[in-house]
Formats: sequence, C-alpha cells, structure tokens
Amino acid sequence: MDERALADTQESRVRAGPRYGILGGTFDPPHLGHLVLAQEVHARLGLDRVWFLPAGVPPHKTGRAVSPAADRHEMVQRAIAGDERFALSAVELTRPGPSYTADTLEQLREQWGRHAVLHLILGWDMLMYLPNWHAPERVLAAADVVVAAHRPDALGAPSARDDLVRLAQRIPAVTGKVVVLPAPQLDISASALRERVASGLPIRYLVPDAVREYIDQHALYRA
Repeated sequence: MDERALADTQESRVRAGPRYGILGGTFDPPHLGHLVLAQEVHARLGLDRVWFLPAGVPPHKTGRAVSPAADRHEMVQRAIAGDERFALSAVELTRPGPSYTADTLEQLREQWGRHAVLHLILGWDMLMYLPNWHAPERVLAAADVVVAAHRPDALGAPSARDDLVRLAQRIPAVTGKVVVLPAPQLDISASALRERVASGLPIRYLVPDAVREYIDQHALYRA
C-alpha cells in the first residue's frame, strides 16, 4: 500500500478537524533537514500546518549542554518565518521539567480540542526507539497518526517491514497508527553543525541564512 492509501486509511478512523503535524526536537540549531521533512509531510498528507516544538528540557540529552531556550526559540522562529505552512509552539519551553512527548501531546489535545487530528512526525530511528520513550502508550493514545519518515529506496525492503512487526510486538498500540512516508534524507545533523561552527567551518547552505546570521551574531557554538 502506498503512502497516500495509508493516509486515507488512517483518516477514515480519526476525528475530523484541523490537521496538524507535530515536529519536536532540540533544534540546536534548526537546519534544512528539519524544513525538508516538515515540507514533505505537509505536502503528502495535506496537513493544515506543521508545528515546530523546541524541547525545553530534552530528556534524551542529559549530560550535554544545550543552548538556552530563548536562542533555540528564536532560531526556529527565524527558520520558518514567512512560511504559512509552518508555526512555532513554545509549550515545551514554558513547561517545567523534562519535555516528555506524552505530556506535550496531551497538553496540545486540551489546547486544540478533541476534533484536531494530530500527526506526530518522527524519523525512522526515533520510531524504532519508541519502546524506550517515557509512557509510549500515552504517546500513541494522544496522537491520531504517527508519521514515520524513511528513505524512499528503503520503504519496500524486508528490513523495514520487519522493523514494524517487531515494534508492534513490543507496543501493540502502535498497530494501525503508523503512516510510513518516503522523504528526502539530507545528511545533516545538529551536532555536526555545532562542530563545524566550533572549528570555524562554514554552515551556509546547511541552515537557513537567518539562522546562520543569528548564530554568528550571538557567537553560538564557539569552542
């Protein structure tokens, strides 16, 4: 079944209302890979908007210094400025404690109402790591659809199908929730970008110009 058929199958089960994508992350810094993923999901699933949610206290980043919330908020704002398909939510930045996705989705459900259709956007690796998340069953209960981005050339591979089978064995609630989409995979990571800045290497064409300018102006990621 192709991704459009999968999406149609999901939509027959979920509530009718505004269709939102939710793309969380540390965004330290936001880069073109994030924007390409958001654009692809928006286009293929016909979403009304994709919301970028910078994490306040990333639970999986313990032991590593993370840029201040104000800087990451501003960089995301600059990255998506002028694109009406995208919006920024600060719910995790303003909520104390670890930024658990289960808490976030439940908060957004309360904020947006029961008719909103929530699409949680994940990379393939994060989807496979879902059993190790905080309260994964609550995540799946709060999200209408889990959108998993994968390399287009790997979608039909037995390994991808086997991955989903093993995931469903560990978390049965994931069954029927996942829509797998082919998406361009840009080999860009935030950690590599920080290392480039610290080494004096350019990051132009890897992040939006407005983000690069902010990093320069505020001397972020310098050694």
